[in-house]
Amino acid sequence: MRSVLSLATIALLARSAYGILTVPPPPPANVTQGPWYFWCGLQPNGGGVIQPVLGWRASEGTSVNPNTSFPQVWAMNLWSLPWNFGEDNAPPAQESSGIWADQGSQIASFVQWQGDQWYQQADAISGAAVGQSVEMFTPASYFVGENSTTANTPMTVCESELYGPQTDLWDFSVTFTDVYFRAATSDGVEDLCGSTSDHSDGNGFISFTGFSMLNDETCYWKSITLSPPAPGSK
Repeated sequence: MRSVLSLATIALLARSAYGILTVPPPPPANVTQGPWYFWCGLQPNGGGVIQPVLGWRASEGTSVNPNTSFPQVWAMNLWSLPWNFGEDNAPPAQESSGIWADQGSQIASFVQWQGDQWYQQADAISGAAVGQSVEMFTPASYFVGENSTTANTPMTVCESELYGPQTDLWDFSVTFTDVYFRAATSDGVEDLCGSTSDHSDGNGFISFTGFSMLNDETCYWKSITLSPPAPGSK
């Protein structure tokens, strides 16, 4: 089940991304199977993904705040999957420690190309987990043709990624605010980002508010929201 924003129809050559995610309420009490993920990240051409992910019933591994005063429902983890994930001799998937975050709190996430590697960081900026932070570096070898001067055209993607037999019970929205994607060049960027519109894939809905250009290379939205499909839309 996915609601996808993909800016890959023109070579965006994304080199950094930023957004603030507000932690949603938990899934309905009768939902027991998942996992459910919500994220905005980058997908380099040729495969793989660089993604700060808010997950429910995910494999958090270790967490930076294991002893919380609130129910441990949602955790933010940083993930990187190589272009040939799942194949023999592929590099292992990377997963950072998680940040448990309470409902209504905000987590800022940042992705940037730094010379010969990708860097990710997530910081809890409000709520009971405020001050908690995780980071991760991913080598260029994880992605086909990636280097400091590559034209490997990452796609920018915001996605609801739900698994299990109870996805039809999804009943809340997930909102990212102050979202920007910065390209390596200005070629076609404003036309591409400006043409983005609300849409559904039948399994979920994505909507946008407050588009502007911060500069010739940087697209900005006041908010991007992932929502469950409207009744009868499937």
